[in-house]
Amino acid sequence: MHRSASRRPAFRRSPRGLAVLLACWVLASGPAVGQAESPALAIFDEVAQHLRVAYGGAVPAHPSLLLPAARAALDARCARVGDCPQELGLMALEGVLAELGDAHTRLISAEAVARMAREATDDDEPRVIGVVVRAPVDGLGLVVLDAVPGSAAARAGLARGDRIMAVDGVFLTAAAGERLAVLEAAVARGDLRVTVLRAGAPPREVELVAGPVPGQRPPSLSWVAEGVGWLRIPSLVPAEVVATDVHRLVAAAEAAGAHALIVDLRDDLGGTYDAVVAVAGAFHASAGRLFVGPLVGFGLRCDDGLLRVVDPFGRTLVSDALPDDARWTGAVVVLVNAHTQSSAESLALDLQRHAGARVVGEATAGLANTAVQMVPLSNGMRLVLTVATVYDLDGSPLPPRVTPDVFVPDDPLRLAAGHDDPLETAIDLLAPPRP
Repeated sequence: MHRSASRRPAFRRSPRGLAVLLACWVLASGPAVGQAESPALAIFDEVAQHLRVAYGGAVPAHPSLLLPAARAALDARCARVGDCPQELGLMALEGVLAELGDAHTRLISAEAVARMAREATDDDEPRVIGVVVRAPVDGLGLVVLDAVPGSAAARAGLARGDRIMAVDGVFLTAAAGERLAVLEAAVARGDLRVTVLRAGAPPREVELVAGPVPGQRPPSLSWVAEGVGWLRIPSLVPAEVVATDVHRLVAAAEAAGAHALIVDLRDDLGGTYDAVVAVAGAFHASAGRLFVGPLVGFGLRCDDGLLRVVDPFGRTLVSDALPDDARWTGAVVVLVNAHTQSSAESLALDLQRHAGARVVGEATAGLANTAVQMVPLSNGMRLVLTVATVYDLDGSPLPPRVTPDVFVPDDPLRLAAGHDDPLETAIDLLAPPRP
């Protein structure tokens, strides 16, 4: 994706990246894996080495306890096969990871790695229309959750709550995954026509031309009631842009006389923890996280607009200032759903614990208390590896997921009918008391 040249970065370095780079170097330069006698054993031993040395998740059984039995079973199977293919080693590893039960730690195929690499460059960018959609399990079509600013969908007027019922004349009536596949195939072809329903309006046909990936999905502020701002944070990537925008928008809400903010983290898949800490610093005086693992031990703090990386003794290693530090002092409600993941969950927990925020919505995905590193493998694959357990700044453990104070289903069919139930509940909670 392109970064907008007009945006001023919130901090000049990535503190978390600097600290975790040390872990990457240790992983890359650690003890060499011995030569295995088959492709299956070679890939198994390579991944097993990373799991033994660097895994830092909070699970009942460390990978070191699971690997010996899996290696012995693979040995026995390879003895019967001869030139044991790599696929058997990968199958054995998938079994270990399934038994481990850590949703963060997983293998990414070489094909997926290559696709991500293409998407990260300026060349051969994939074509998109710029909508985030969800397929209702018990309904038809695809409900639009967001139209990315600057995208073909946004230019055509698609908006949150619209329902795509047909693509190029094909009605979306199949299973949820197949409905998404129909849209993706049409986007890949380039030009497409979608039939859109909007609550209270007749169906309309919209012509879309797929184009390059649009810019970031930045935070936005709108007004949903008198004195109540709706701060949507659809992504925590890139950290410096998100942090700067959130502090700027919080300051704008204060300047406009708002008395309450709704921080919307629904469908936010997370990002980096420096974004979590910097954003949380806009809502309370001392935000932070501690990261503890076999090769990782550091903290992130945000004190009065100064973002710092600290060592296990609290000494500052790196620091940088946010250019537009703001501090919200009014009421806060946080919106989450089952698709709020990883560091976005951690941000919601921070605001719930330390900013007095009430959380409305659904229990989150369950990845709130771990940090990961992408480890390259010799076969072109990647191992997404949990390298640290994440703690609150005072050392207290974090739960794996956010439990809302007020449970409200985030139903896409209700959204398509014109009712954003979690948002409406938040507005009711923040409404001033009637005389």
